[in-house]
This record gives sequence, C-alpha cells and structure tokens, in this order.
Amino acid sequence: MKTIRTAIKIAQPQEVVFDLTQDYSRRLEWDPYLSEAYLLKDAPEPAVGVDSYCKNHNGSVMVSRYISFNRPAVAAVQMVKGPKILKRFSGAWNVHKIDANHSEVIFTYHFDLRWGVLGEMLTPFARWHFKRDMDKRLQALKQYLEA
Repeated sequence: MKTIRTAIKIAQPQEVVFDLTQDYSRRLEWDPYLSEAYLLKDAPEPAVGVDSYCKNHNGSVMVSRYISFNRPAVAAVQMVKGPKILKRFSGAWNVHKIDANHSEVIFTYHFDLRWGVLGEMLTPFARWHFKRDMDKRLQALKQYLEA
C-alpha cells in the first residue's frame, strides 16, 4: 500500500487535540474536507469495531471501521466501503504530547487504487490530492484549536 504522512504542531494539550479529532458531533466545526460525519448504529463514541460515515464536499462517501483506539494517542480506521477508485484504504491520527500545552499531530493514510495499470498511473495524482487535503485539514485543526 502507498503511504502518505503529514504532521503539524498545535499549541494545545494532547487530550484536547485528540478528543476534538475524534468528536463526530464537532467534526464539521473545523474539518473543511467533510460535509457529513457521524458514527453508525447509534454508537455513542468511537471505539474499536465502531463504524463511521464520512462524506466529503465532492459527494464521495466512505464508511470506515475503527481498528485501533487508544485515547489520547492513536485512532486508526480501515475502509469498509468507499469510493470505487479505492481498493484499500486506512488512516490514522497519532497525537504526541510535546509538553503540557503542546502536541504534534501525525496524520497518515495508506491506500491502493483499483484498476491495475490505470490505477498505478493515477497513483501520483491521488498522492498529491490526498496530501493536499490532509495538509488543509491539519491547518484547519490548528487554526480552530489555537483561535
């Protein structure tokens, strides 16, 4: 699988940063990528085995399942259902404590595209597109939390 990783430092405690990234009731307050985001099956909060629904502003939908959840450090999901172009996808939020009032967020995607040779040809564009959106999301998170 192809891997993309981006990181940012935020002037907020680890717990505050982690909790906001995983709070679906507040996700649309700061995340410019998504137009809808919620947990499925009336799950009260994220946990291993819980599914989430995310729709971006282009109308692309992904249902993902939490495969790791270790507050306040790591949350990882794996695609259960998603856009036709994606063969496999997983993502992770890692929040590291720098000191009592500062954190580093590392946002990672792993993906493979469908369609064999065509998918391989589209991979550089997909990398660029995902990285651009990941950077925008982290900048928005930082701006929201430091405002």
